[in-house]
Amino acid sequence: MKLADKFKLALLGAGVLGLTFYVFGEEAEEEALTYPSVEACVKAGVTDEATCKAEFTKAQNLHNQVAPRYATSGNCYSDYGYNRCYQNRMSGGSVWLPFMMGYMLAPRGGSVFTQPLYRTSGNPNRYYTSSGGRVGAATANGRTKVAKSQTRQPRARTRTVARGGFGRRATSAGG
Repeated sequence: MKLADKFKLALLGAGVLGLTFYVFGEEAEEEALTYPSVEACVKAGVTDEATCKAEFTKAQNLHNQVAPRYATSGNCYSDYGYNRCYQNRMSGGSVWLPFMMGYMLAPRGGSVFTQPLYRTSGNPNRYYTSSGGRVGAATANGRTKVAKSQTRQPRARTRTVARGGFGRRATSAGG
């Protein structure tokens, strides 16, 4: 067998392996509910008003803990869009956070996992979780599909996103 034939065969095998992973390696999805407001949740009629309000409050409180944090307004605006961020003053300084644009309810085993949702400037019609996970398109009643890993309770953020430093200086020097 010629070297070129062996190369083609190896390339074909790698392609099949990659396709198999793509088809079968995707993460399992589950159903969740997404709403831009309490009013939209109530109007959808999937859950009662008290649940809509309580879960929205949970999402707001969680937002302060898990929202992406930015050192400057410009960094936040570049990811979420102009005037879609606000300055949050804390003890020891301040950070910029994107506005919470909705919330997700993921009913599971008798309880509901709730989290805030955001919309990026690159895809303003889609919701994203605080960890950057994409949420599927929602139906009129708020039902959507989302990766199981995105329905877990998000972790509190302790790091602030800051761009610049060595990489910025290196590229500005003509690198």
